[in-house]
Amino acid sequence: MIKRLCEVAGVSAHITPHMFRHTFATLLLEEDVDIRYIQNMLGHSSIRTTQIYTHITAKKQRAILLSKHPRNNICADLEKYALF
Repeated sequence: MIKRLCEVAGVSAHITPHMFRHTFATLLLEEDVDIRYIQNMLGHSSIRTTQIYTHITAKKQRAILLSKHPRNNICADLEKYALF
């Protein structure tokens, strides 16, 4: 079925059902869906399987560091406590 649909769409790349599952899981992770929910949706009994199955893009890693790094709040904390 996938092969036929790829031919109709003019996609020459080799596409597999596994690629759909992998993409689905990765997109959910990138939208900050908890990995436990993803584990359940994919039917994995072990969280380790889900962690191997998914990846996070470099763009997402950078966004996480820019928004969540503890040093990001240093100036705000200094102002809050009148230390700056």
